[in-house]
Amino acid sequence: MIHDLSQAYELAFKGKVRDIYVLDNDKLLIYTSDRISAFDFTFDDPVIDKGIVLTKMAKFWFDKTKHIVKNHLCETPFDLSSKLKERCMVVTKTKVVPIEAIVRGHLAGSAWETYKENKMINGEITEDKLDKYEKLNKPIFTPSTKADVGDKDINISKAEMDKIIGKQLADEISRISLALYDYAYRYALERGVIIADTKFEFGMDKEGNLLLIDEIFTPDCSRFWLYDNKLGKINYDAFDKQFFRDYLIKSNWDNEQIQIPDNIKKNIISKYNTAYKLITDDE
Repeated sequence: MIHDLSQAYELAFKGKVRDIYVLDNDKLLIYTSDRISAFDFTFDDPVIDKGIVLTKMAKFWFDKTKHIVKNHLCETPFDLSSKLKERCMVVTKTKVVPIEAIVRGHLAGSAWETYKENKMINGEITEDKLDKYEKLNKPIFTPSTKADVGDKDINISKAEMDKIIGKQLADEISRISLALYDYAYRYALERGVIIADTKFEFGMDKEGNLLLIDEIFTPDCSRFWLYDNKLGKINYDAFDKQFFRDYLIKSNWDNEQIQIPDNIKKNIISKYNTAYKLITDDE
């Protein structure tokens, strides 16, 4: 039984949160750590058990959405210690498409900042008078570049995405991303959760098939709000990584490593667990 991945396998890539190991020519092992990142900065101080929640949530959604698009998750049994198993996924090796596929259903985050400054949504000026957090008439696809670790992603237009990866592939990724978002939005809403926006990543396998990779609809890559179905009211107190971003802004964080206060860590993991339990009905 394997207790230490670094001694058993070659480390192929160390991301902000995930460490990726080589299993063989066709498969990788993704280990989700307790590291947390914000504003493209990765903190050394871990949020205990965060990686477990992210792994469970990603596996849940990969299974739920496989009728829309194939994903990289493999069912291969693997002899890992229990502590490793709950943080790991065996996946198909792919050539990563260098695009962050972002879908927004509500006006929040950088989309709100852009609209507030120049009345533009998705690169186009709109005459609509919209409020912060308002639901858009229909979800929009707003891609960005996929930067190296430590660098910043850059928002780009669909036309720029076409030039980077080709129009046919860009169209397919846009269509699939919107379909994934539509399905998950309706599913989560019934369970008292609004997915305001999210991002996807894709890769091509050795046969040239497009696969959904990395993570999907987790608190690290999505913006979650509570929704009261009976009253039709939204609680915008996010239970995702936005809470940590807000803490950093309020504390005048200066892009350096810090010791994250225990109460902030407890709040983060509590919010992540809330998202998981509500969406998956797993107590």
